[in-house]
Amino acid sequence: MCVFLPLNFLAATQDIAVDGWALTMLSRKNVGYASTCNVVGQTVGFFLGNVVFLTLESKEFANKWIRSVPQDHGIVDLAGGLKC
Repeated sequence: MCVFLPLNFLAATQDIAVDGWALTMLSRKNVGYASTCNVVGQTVGFFLGNVVFLTLESKEFANKWIRSVPQDHGIVDLAGGLKC
């Protein structure tokens, strides 16, 4: 809790600051695009953070599509880091 509470506080503060900056920087007719960009960026981030890493952890995917010599682990081990 001592680590994640300050990180969440900083992330929330950064989100508010960037939203405020976007609203002051954009013209009135383009303010709606800020929300669209936020949602698209969030979706891409979730995709990269979940689907891509889970796919790279799969030994079946790595052995079929990436490696020429099969191994008994994926490219990324979410518990231990990068394994080549």
